[in-house]
Amino acid sequence: MARTPDPRSAPTPAPTYAVRPPPPIVGEVDRLIAEGRAAEALILGYLTAEADVQQAFGIRVPRQCTHREFLKSHLRDDMGYVAVLLPRLYALYEPVRFGPSRPVPGALVRDLVHAIYDEGPIFNLYRDPNYAARFNRPGIPGASTGSAKGPTEPAQPR
Repeated sequence: MARTPDPRSAPTPAPTYAVRPPPPIVGEVDRLIAEGRAAEALILGYLTAEADVQQAFGIRVPRQCTHREFLKSHLRDDMGYVAVLLPRLYALYEPVRFGPSRPVPGALVRDLVHAIYDEGPIFNLYRDPNYAARFNRPGIPGASTGSAKGPTEPAQPR
């Protein structure tokens, strides 16, 4: 009688699903929060997420448009959960960016940024290996410096 091999000695099969690495901004936000720099993570996270939403959905925004105007007039129902998450992130961003210093809930910032970048159209921006070369993103390691709005418009603080 043939002896069957011991199942404990068989190598573990490789997973059959692809693991998606997170976009670089997610790691950068996590790093800043871990270093206790939640306000900086919030500012970087919101500005990058807004620029990525514009890019993912092909939104052209005039330079003079404020963040509030963008959220009010350019977010649409067909954007899915991003249309809910981005205003929530902005609600944290506005008092930190334009008001006196306030404590920033790092866990909430992290959760919102992760949720935004888990949405399909936003995540798919980063699937292209040449993404960093094609689009300038502020504060992302490996990306060239420049515009937060895309390759043709210079970044301007609002």
